[in-house]
Amino acid sequence: MNNLGLLLACFGSVFNVLTDCSRKKILDHGYDAVIIGFWCKAAALSCYLIALGVLLFLGIRPELPPVGAALHLSPKTAFLIYLVINALLEGTAILLNYRALQVSPLSFCVPFMALTPVFLLPIGKFFLHEQISSGMIVGVFLVVTGSLVINRQLVANGWLEPAKAILREKGSRYMIIVAMLLACTAAIDKWFVTGGGDAELGARVLRSFSLSLGKSMMLGLFFLLLASWRLSRKPREESQKGAASVWTAAWRDVPGWILLAGLFEATVLILQMVAVQLTVAAIVISIKRSGILLACVLGWFMFKERGITDRVIGSFVMISGVVVFFLTKPDAHGSCLIGFSGAVGVAALALAGMSLALYLTRNWNKPAECQIR
Repeated sequence: MNNLGLLLACFGSVFNVLTDCSRKKILDHGYDAVIIGFWCKAAALSCYLIALGVLLFLGIRPELPPVGAALHLSPKTAFLIYLVINALLEGTAILLNYRALQVSPLSFCVPFMALTPVFLLPIGKFFLHEQISSGMIVGVFLVVTGSLVINRQLVANGWLEPAKAILREKGSRYMIIVAMLLACTAAIDKWFVTGGGDAELGARVLRSFSLSLGKSMMLGLFFLLLASWRLSRKPREESQKGAASVWTAAWRDVPGWILLAGLFEATVLILQMVAVQLTVAAIVISIKRSGILLACVLGWFMFKERGITDRVIGSFVMISGVVVFFLTKPDAHGSCLIGFSGAVGVAALALAGMSLALYLTRNWNKPAECQIR
């Protein structure tokens, strides 16, 4: 079961990057992020409804985990509370994610999603009662180091300039908040979907499907209400003339990317929901965030982003941190793949490689002021 969870998390990592690329392809046209959020959720919901029709045709009924008993609530009431909380947290995270993709290059803002496992450390410890090892702290150090390397050129202006640049750049600020919010939703997802105890793989998949369907419906409603409220605040004449155009503009220009974004998003959610039932939540999210290097590569190929050398080097270091985090995360029996000394060894190799790469590429990039928008 544990190996299957890791495999599903790996596939989820790839589809997660493809989701971000599809979203950026849409958002680069300057559409309203809230309306795009609604259409992407509607496309994902359509995928789930088609799958639901197939399941019902085969005589298979999705089920909910019986978590209501622990809360002295019915399963449906507990599910509704879960959906409302998730919609507020994840809806806010998605809006900030969209905004980050609008104002920053893909290869600059996506690497900061590697901070999600860092935020999951205390959440997993106190909320999910997951164990923390000393080696995981080494992984945190590498992730933070990699985030600073992304702004390496600013060291010429002072040692604290890379850290200050993270706070100045809107895209990175937004993505740090996104990472924090998604760490909370990942913990809630893990708690809810495993609340019914152990079950056969088929039952776990059906639970994941039910939660994914419910989340898509609630988030679609969240974005629909928010978009309607925003349009209602515009002057009456302007809203009457342009409301229909605002809602349908993206479908006229980039319908394929909306459908792809919805399909990828639906796939990621199902894979993640099943994976967190089979292994530790922080490990699933760590693997999911390891796709940041792929994001840098796709940013270079698809969006013609240049001067990404430091971002690639920083992403490698952050991925090293994610790997250390994964290898040193204790299992249910308190054992891990490598200990603290092994984590230090991996960190030493990563830092040595980083130092060599930074030296060899010291003259490759333009001044940092040209890199940050």
